[in-house]
Amino acid sequence: MKVTSSVGDEFETVDQIEASVKQSLLWAILALDDVIDRLLTGATAGKEVKPLIADLMRAKLAAVTERQKLDDEKRKRGELGGGAIDFEAAKSEILDRLARCKAARRAE
Repeated sequence: MKVTSSVGDEFETVDQIEASVKQSLLWAILALDDVIDRLLTGATAGKEVKPLIADLMRAKLAAVTERQKLDDEKRKRGELGGGAIDFEAAKSEILDRLARCKAARRAE
């Protein structure tokens, strides 16, 4: 079965789409982390930062949209569980993000 992503790419399997989305999101996260690290070390934000952040936000939105499509497809095929939430993972992610925000605020 061929599956088409929201941007028109054709993949043979849903797993290929998922791998592609994960890779794209990883690149976006790494680029954003690089910008954040440079800013935290005292580099000034140049003209290139705003378009980069806008691109990363679009990439994030596209990744979330693709992930929703994948989850819907998996749900239809019965591959996705009943929607159990991993509260420990969510708590850990929230605490990590708060720590990064606090560190960034102290750096200012």
